[in-house]
Amino acid sequence: MIRKTMRVGEVRTSIKLEQEFWDYLKEIAASRGTRLGAVVNEVARARNGKANLASMLRTFCLTHARLRCETLQKELDRLALAGNSQDLARVLEACPLPCLVLDAERIIKQLNRSFYLWLNLDPKATVGQRIDNIMILRGPGIKEMWTGLLEARLRRGAFSATYVSPGKVRTSQAIAVAVSGGHSGRRGFVVMFETLAGRA
Repeated sequence: MIRKTMRVGEVRTSIKLEQEFWDYLKEIAASRGTRLGAVVNEVARARNGKANLASMLRTFCLTHARLRCETLQKELDRLALAGNSQDLARVLEACPLPCLVLDAERIIKQLNRSFYLWLNLDPKATVGQRIDNIMILRGPGIKEMWTGLLEARLRRGAFSATYVSPGKVRTSQAIAVAVSGGHSGRRGFVVMFETLAGRA
């Protein structure tokens, strides 16, 4: 938990939030070309009565990230794994959520910055590993889900993913979308993990 003191309206206020939320608020401010205090004041003006400002800031971050995630998922539905690899790479890096590109065998072909920071992984050592070997994946009918995505019977699949290392456990809900390789016909997946893990 990190405490910051700033002017909210006409009053100097102390706000305590987890580092991930401060990082995300700074990222929002930077994308708008404004300061962190301006974003905090925007959220503060929207609160009713004595609503807890820290809770409102967390809710604002989650809502903002979810809306960005939904927009990016629509883009991912239209991108090809090979045919548009440059576009896919840009979308992944813009995503505030941890993301992976997997081939049809669920081997990691690409990961974004948010993913390797979230789990503190070496990106070069992670590419080429099967996702099932680094995370515990759970969900009803998860084996059938992968097949259903590849065969275009499902538009997207959902499951939970857990990463365990000494002194660290990270659990998240995940969404998988199938993508195809255009002329090559290769198929694979983009997986997005629903957690605030990006760093400014």
